[in-house]
Amino acid sequence: MRTYKNVIIVGSLLIIFICVQPCTYATDKVLAFQEEMAKLMGQKAGPDNTGDVYHMGGLTGYYTGPKELFPGKGKYGELFNFLPLIRWYDPDYYYNSDEFHPGSDVEGWYKGNQCILCHEVENPGIVAQWRRSKHASPGEGKEVVGCEKCHGSDHLHLIMPSYNICGECHPEQLKGHRSGGQGGHAHAYSLDLCEQGCQIEKPAEEVAGCLTCHAIVENRCDGCHSRHHFSAAEARKTHSCAVCHSGPEQYEHEMYMQSYHGQIYQSEMHEWDWTQPLNAKNYKVPTCAYCHMNNGNHNVMNVSTVYTYMGTSLVDRGAPRYKEIRERWVTICKGCHSQRFARDHLSAMDESVKLSFTKYREAMALVVDLYKEELLDPMPADLAPDWTGGHSFSLLPGGAVRKYNISEIERLTYELLVDITDAIYKAKAHNAVYSPIYGYWEWAQDRWLVRIKTEASRLRRLAEIEKKLGIKHTAYDFWKHGEYTDLYLGWKRK
Repeated sequence: MRTYKNVIIVGSLLIIFICVQPCTYATDKVLAFQEEMAKLMGQKAGPDNTGDVYHMGGLTGYYTGPKELFPGKGKYGELFNFLPLIRWYDPDYYYNSDEFHPGSDVEGWYKGNQCILCHEVENPGIVAQWRRSKHASPGEGKEVVGCEKCHGSDHLHLIMPSYNICGECHPEQLKGHRSGGQGGHAHAYSLDLCEQGCQIEKPAEEVAGCLTCHAIVENRCDGCHSRHHFSAAEARKTHSCAVCHSGPEQYEHEMYMQSYHGQIYQSEMHEWDWTQPLNAKNYKVPTCAYCHMNNGNHNVMNVSTVYTYMGTSLVDRGAPRYKEIRERWVTICKGCHSQRFARDHLSAMDESVKLSFTKYREAMALVVDLYKEELLDPMPADLAPDWTGGHSFSLLPGGAVRKYNISEIERLTYELLVDITDAIYKAKAHNAVYSPIYGYWEWAQDRWLVRIKTEASRLRRLAEIEKKLGIKHTAYDFWKHGEYTDLYLGWKRK
C-alpha cells in the first residue's frame, strides 16, 4: 500500500488528509470539480470517510478508499487487493494465519458445554441452530460434534472451518467437492475470480461482492449447508443455490422457476419431506441438487459435458463425443419422463444454442470491421490502459474482457454474448417456458443486434462527414481519466 497526502484548498479553507490506497486517484481536474461544486452548492468539501453527509449525490466528497487491504492471491495476487472480509471466505489462507487473524479478547482453552454456556448469552442464534443440527443429536452410537471440533479450543487462536475441517468427518463429500474441472465449485474462487482480469482490475470494494459467492462455495461447506444447522434438507431446496446462481450472467434460478418443474416446486414444496434422499419416488419434480448433485455426488461437473464459460462459448452438447454423459442426463430425466421426451428437449436446447450464436457472430463481424478501419469511438489506444497495462481490443483473443472502459459498441456486444446469449442456453437447459423468447432472451438478442447496427451506422456516417470536412477526431481525455477511471489496475501497472 502507498500512503500519500493531498492538500486541497476550498475557498479560504485548507484541508489536509491522509489517504491509504493501493493506487493514486486524485488529479487536479478531479479536485477542481469538487471545489467548484462546493462553491456552487454552498456546502463543505472533504474526504468521504468522516461520517459527514454530502448532499446532492456526494459531489463535494473526496474518495479516500479502504483503510485496510489484504493482499490478493494466486497467479496475479501481487497486483490486486481484497477487503479484510476475505479472511472469512478463504479461512485457511487468511483467517487461520497469524498475520490476518482477527484475534479475540478472551483467553483460555474451552470445549463442549463451556462454549455453549457463554455463547448462549453472546450469540444465542447460533447455539439454537446447533441444537437443531445432527451435530448436536447425531444418533445412537455417534459422538456429539461440539464447538471445539470445528473451531478448536484455544480461544485466542480459534479456527474458521474450511472444507478440510468438514472433510475429516465427511470424506466422500469432500472428495466430490474437490473433484471436477473448471466450472465446478472447487475452482470458483482460485481460478474463476483470482485469475480473471475483468475482476482483478477493479477496486477491492467492487470485487467484494464477487468473492463472497466464489470464495465461500470453493473454500467452505456452509455456502450450501448454512451454519450452524448444516441441514442437508436446506441444501436440497433451490433457494440455497439461488444465492449465487441468479441475476445477470447467472440466470439459472430464474430459468428453473419459470419451468414446469419450478412452478410445481413453488406450489407443492411445503408438502414435501426434504429429509428424504433425492429421487423420483420422494420428489415430484427435480431441484438443482436433484440434477446437478444426483445421489449426493458433490462433484457438480459430474453431469456437465464441457465447460463453456457460463454458456458464452459455443459447443454442440449433442455431438457423439458427449454421448456417455448425455445418457446420464437422460437417465436422470427418465425418473419421470420417457427417454424420447428427454432427448427431444435436449436436442431442442442444442439447436437453440447453435442458432443464438449466429446473432452474436453477425454483430461481431460489424464490430471487427469498425476496429480494423479504426472507426471505434474511442479506439482501445485512446482508453485508459486495461489491467495488463496495455490497450488491447477487449473482444478479440488476447484482449482483456471488460464491461467498463470500452466503447459503446463493445459494451453492447459484450452484453449480447455474456448477459443474453448465455442465458438462452440456461433457459433451454432448465426448460423455461416463457423467457427464452418472449420474456427476454431471443427477442433481447434482436434488440441488441439492432442497437449494435445503429451504433455502427452512426460511427460510419460520422466518419464520412469528418472526412469530407477534413476533421481529424482525437478522442476526448475523459476516456482516459476520471476519479473512478484512475483507480483501475491498468494505470498502476503502466
